[in-house]
Amino acid sequence: MSFGTPQILDAGPRGGAMTDIMSALSTGGKKKLCFFKGDDEGTAIGSHTVYDFGGEAQSVGMVQTWNQCNEMLLTSMDKPSAVLLMDTETGATKSELSVKRQQKNWTLQVDSITPMQKFEQYKSTLEYQLYGLGDDGHTVFAMNHDSRMGENVEEYVIRADSHRKYKSYTFTCHAQTKAGYLVLGRTDGGVALYDAIMQSENASCVLDGQPGPVTSIDVAADGSMIAWTTPEFVFFSCPGREHWEKGKKKGEKPRVLQLSVCDEDKGKLALVTLPGDADSEPHAPSWTPVKFDATTHKDEDGLVEREIIAYSGAAQVRWNVRHARAAWEALSDGGTKGTLDGVVTSISGPVFRHMTVGEDLDVVALEGEIVKNLHF
Repeated sequence: MSFGTPQILDAGPRGGAMTDIMSALSTGGKKKLCFFKGDDEGTAIGSHTVYDFGGEAQSVGMVQTWNQCNEMLLTSMDKPSAVLLMDTETGATKSELSVKRQQKNWTLQVDSITPMQKFEQYKSTLEYQLYGLGDDGHTVFAMNHDSRMGENVEEYVIRADSHRKYKSYTFTCHAQTKAGYLVLGRTDGGVALYDAIMQSENASCVLDGQPGPVTSIDVAADGSMIAWTTPEFVFFSCPGREHWEKGKKKGEKPRVLQLSVCDEDKGKLALVTLPGDADSEPHAPSWTPVKFDATTHKDEDGLVEREIIAYSGAAQVRWNVRHARAAWEALSDGGTKGTLDGVVTSISGPVFRHMTVGEDLDVVALEGEIVKNLHF
């Protein structure tokens, strides 16, 4: 995708005890997947060359951990219509799905995939239920796969009622709640909420009026909070249940709060010059994908997200969820302060991808295929 942020780093708890963390980093054209421990140093534990089922090495697009990190789902830049299932112990490709549409048997170009329910990948399962974006952000699809089908190349046909192709909008990124509701970021800056996207192409609610494109997006597991980035800004909002579900009386759209940093900390951020700017001096922050912390992966009652995390160069920025909700509520009640400053911490090097996992761990990828694990 032109504007999106491919998930080339992923991490998750490994094994039934869910105490050991493993992360995987795609090396793209180097055709390898590198693995790291969940210790502070991010100790490398080896790598596998990624092959398709026919034995040809593949340039990895994105990586999605699954089945307690025993397996990985991968997309391929060499085969954009394929989804590969890798065994992380052996590095073998267990199966290859060649994804096509039902209508006219069209091939579907896969941009990115995500579990249909948030944190589903942390469970022990052989079934794969996914949402995906395709065709450079113009197609949204759903797919289900049972890995017990055997080790083979399978032509996977996306049914007509399992995908939507859009002409008016281009989607850049997606996130999902535990109930399976889907939120999609768009090139025009819109954030679209869906309860059952395959039943209607119209969103239940669209948060718009902000600059685009949306470059990353995340949602709290219960759908009560959304955070997203554009090339310059980080935004936050709190939709209600009525905003997710069609047919509900909506009232006003949720207000949008900007997540920022104080003036004293702006010098710590990595600044870039945006395309089309007449001013040649860098002035806009460059943000990595924004993430809620992953504490709710445990499914414990009352355990909720605590922080929102993003990076700009070698600066980690954290916004307290409780403070963000309070600032958003004040704004919604007629307040005029539309920003909330976060806590900035300098780290050892520029971060280009990160993934929150476990109770207090943020896995970060630095230049040179270095992975570190930060506790917060």
